[in-house]
Amino acid sequence: MKNRRLVYFDFVTHFGGAQRSTVLLCDHLKEFYDVNVIDAYGFCETYLSALAERNIAHDILCADTKEVIIGYKDRPLKRIWRSVRQLPTLFKLRKRLIERILQINPDLIWTNSGKALAFLATSWRLQRYPRVIYARGWYRRSQVSWFCRWLIRHCADGVMAVSNPTSASLQSWGVPKRIIRVVFNTVDFDRVLEDSTEVTGAPIKGIAKNCKILVPGQLTRSKGQYTAIKAAALLKKKKLDFVMWLAGDIPIGNKSQYYENLLDLIRVSGLEENVFFVGWRSDVPALMRLADIVVLPTHTEGFPRALAEAMVLGRPVVSTAVGGVSDLIIHGETGLLMPVDDENALARSIERLMSDGEFARRIVAKAHKYIYDSFHTDKQIRLVREGFECVIVGKE
Repeated sequence: MKNRRLVYFDFVTHFGGAQRSTVLLCDHLKEFYDVNVIDAYGFCETYLSALAERNIAHDILCADTKEVIIGYKDRPLKRIWRSVRQLPTLFKLRKRLIERILQINPDLIWTNSGKALAFLATSWRLQRYPRVIYARGWYRRSQVSWFCRWLIRHCADGVMAVSNPTSASLQSWGVPKRIIRVVFNTVDFDRVLEDSTEVTGAPIKGIAKNCKILVPGQLTRSKGQYTAIKAAALLKKKKLDFVMWLAGDIPIGNKSQYYENLLDLIRVSGLEENVFFVGWRSDVPALMRLADIVVLPTHTEGFPRALAEAMVLGRPVVSTAVGGVSDLIIHGETGLLMPVDDENALARSIERLMSDGEFARRIVAKAHKYIYDSFHTDKQIRLVREGFECVIVGKE
């Protein structure tokens, strides 16, 4: 099996949980396959550095491209115009992708995105290579375009679903159950513990506060930072001594209006000494170890890597009951669940964890055992290999 060749292809602009899990997966698969990563633009330096650090072979197809994001989903005419402007680059990208894949001649190609799957599916020269998409989001029908749904149903030979709710969503709009395998995000427990020992980024404010709350996630409305800040305002009204750290960057290609809205809410609520943006951090596990509570008030989730890491580090977690969160949090047992956009429920959950130390310690202990028993890296890698082999054999 060692001489089988795998290719991972995608358009990476942000080094979030899905990309971290992909790098870790590639690193572990090197033991069994020859793994090659192909990135469209090489735009995310952190992603490329992570590949290099783990000696994962990788190629960049169009490193000289300036505009890598189409954007403007809420402005159709602007989006169409930017798409037209990018056509020459996209044709060049497609040509180079085909050439590189034919050179490698892989036994299987996989990706995390519908956009990448479209590039793979539209070339007759690549039809002989099995294609797998790793569905790392929730993939509800309303979240996936009709074209992407068609691609997955008709052009994917296999689908890895990152959670049981993701699998159910895929089946609800027509993906055959027989080609779906549930494989949770891989989390390197030893690496998380190692990375948690030292804060390597810029100093952060509020260390002396009685309760430190971490909200990890890219600064997008769907991650729910607005709800977290409104909950912080409720905590302050009760004169509780706390700090809230918002760890995440503003997405490439987006206006910073959401960030400005968050700043306004902080000012109006008088939270300038309680809520701080700490930006994108490579040392999030270290921030988790500093924190007393980890909060993820997200609107949608495939499998929340941040929650899994918090459980490994023995930190109580609060999150919304969406997507793959339900695979991790058993309410009142391994963490606390709350409704989407419910700052009152979030504030109550945080206050409960602050005031009831015995309860917090109990759910931390159960969560720690649960994460090690159910989501160990070795188990996930075995499931990925079985899935890939099934697709490869089925295509032969």
